[in-house]
Parts: sequence; structure tokens; C-alpha cells
Amino acid sequence: MNQQVANKVNSVAVNAYKALGTVLLCLILLGFITYLGLQGFFLLSRSWVAPTVLSPTDPQILQLNAQIAQQTSARDQVLANRRDAQARLADAERTLAAERDFQERFQAALGSERASREQALRRLASLHREYQQARQEIEESNRAYSGLSRVRTEALYGARLLDQEDHLTTNHQLAQMAQSNLTLAEHAAELETRQQQLRRELQGLDAARGGPGGKAGKVTTEVLLLEREHTRSVLEQARAEALRGALQEDLRALDEAAGRYEKLLASIHASPHLRALEGNLAVAFVPYENLENARPGTPLYACAAKLVWCRQVGVVGETLEGEVAVKHPIRQHFLRGVMVELQLQDGVSAQEELLHLGRPPLLL
Repeated sequence: MNQQVANKVNSVAVNAYKALGTVLLCLILLGFITYLGLQGFFLLSRSWVAPTVLSPTDPQILQLNAQIAQQTSARDQVLANRRDAQARLADAERTLAAERDFQERFQAALGSERASREQALRRLASLHREYQQARQEIEESNRAYSGLSRVRTEALYGARLLDQEDHLTTNHQLAQMAQSNLTLAEHAAELETRQQQLRRELQGLDAARGGPGGKAGKVTTEVLLLEREHTRSVLEQARAEALRGALQEDLRALDEAAGRYEKLLASIHASPHLRALEGNLAVAFVPYENLENARPGTPLYACAAKLVWCRQVGVVGETLEGEVAVKHPIRQHFLRGVMVELQLQDGVSAQEELLHLGRPPLLL
């Protein structure tokens, strides 16, 4: 009796062991088939994507937001420098206009002054000629009268026909006539001196009108001071022109820099990543070899066990700019690709490990 029970127990144990071995073998075989199936699927399939969710706290979004702030600050600094350069350019333009106006008026004033001095010189020359003729006539008349009067006075005085008082009076008159001759000579010298001064002033005005580096001439201190003011104006104009040229170059460079910043900011603002700042954004990683099948509007399917019992959960949106590298879903190496926006029917689908493009992978 005991032997029969032992045999039955042994038989049950052997059958259970065989059944367990068979189950384990089936499970191992199923796992091996599943593994080979997954490996084969990922080896041959070009229609899978790996979904994920971008949140406002995602490092990439935070980096993008920081980049916007940095580029905006740099652009504002460029615009501030441009405004400063524009103000300095306007000041240089005003300086140029003022110096040019001063130089034009300076030349006009010199021309008017020269014409006035030249006219005065002509008048003095004419007066000097007339004065010389009158002086010559007066001196000749004085010499003739003085000689005759002196001889006659001495003769009368020697003959006792002229008293001493009349003799002294006559000599005094002759001395006054000599004094008048000296006065005439002095006035003639003054006229000549004035003419020489006017000639020097004309030479100085001509030299001043020639500007810096003009032909040197005999100039007066007054004209020399005027010429110094004109030279300062010319130098100031040259500095303003050089500054204007440099500022114009700076403005062109700043405009180009501001344009580059504007284009960069426009491209950043156009990125769909920025929508993650307002809320979670569902996206998916697409390897480059799968990108051909991930066009906008392509249906998306989520499957149980990654490959079976599939249902449509949304469509593919637009492709996001920039390359990313993501670890393979079942392997240990990284894949290069891009991110695409997903338009999902529910947020749960974004938690799937894989989504399939176009159709279910096994048509189930």
C-alpha cells in the first residue's frame, strides 16, 4: 500500500516536472522568439518613433529660454551702441556744417576786407601823388621866397633901413616856412608808411585766403591771429570728417550685427520648442533612417507589447530644428536624428515607449 502511494507521488512529481520543464521551455522559446522578433523589427522597420514630453523645466527648453534672453540682451546692447554712434555722427555733421559755414564767411570777410584795403591804398596813392606835387611846389616857392627875403632883409638891415624888431620878425617867418617844409616832409613820410602798411596787410590777407600751407608773405599780427583761427577751423573740420567716416563704418557694422541678432532671435522664436514654455509639449525622436516616413500628417499607432493590438492615437506634426542623439530603445548604442511634434488624442499616448508610423507594424 505504501509502495503504491509512493509510486503515485513519484509519477505526479515526474509529470509535474515534465510539465514545468515544458512550460519553462515554451517560455524560453517565446522569449527567444520575442527577442528575435524585436531585433528583427528594429533591424528592418523604418516606421517607429520614440515619444517623449517636453516640459517648461526641460533642460533644453531652459537653455533655449536662456539663449533668447542672452541674444536679446546682446541685441539691445548693439542697438544702444548704434544710438550712441548715431548721436555722435549727428554732432559731427553739425560740427562740419558750422566749420564750413565759418570758413565760407571767413573767405567772404577776407575778400571784402581786401577790397576795402585795396581801395584805401589806391586813394592813398593818388593822394600821395597830389601831395608830392603840392609839396614840391610849396617847397620851391618857400625856397625862392626865403632866399629873396633873406637877402633883402639883410640888405635893408645893413643899410639901417630896417630896425632890429622887423629883422627878427622876418627871420622868424623864414623859420616858420622851414618848419612848414619839415611838416610837409613828415606828412609825406606818414603817407608812405600808411601805404606800406596797407601793402603788408594786403599780402597778409592774400596769404590768409590761401589757407594753411599757403604762400608766406609779410603779414601783420592781426592777420596772423585771423589765420590761426582759420587754421583751427580747417583742422576741426578734418577731425570731424574723419570721425564722421569712422562713425558711418561703425553704423554699418552695427546694423549688420543687429540684423544678425534679429534673424537669430526670429529663428529661435519660430521654434516650436518655445511652446513648451506655456505647457507640456509632446514630441518624438525620429532616427534619420525613419525620417522619410515621418512627414507631417502621418498617422501614429500605439501597440501593446510594442507590436500587437494597435490603435491610432494621433498624427505627426512639424519637424523641430536641430539634431539630437537618443539611446536605442532596446540596444545600448545612441542614434542620431531629429525631434518631431506630435498631435495626440490623449496625453497617455506620449508615455508609450514606441509609436508606429503610417500603419500597425503587424496589421493587428
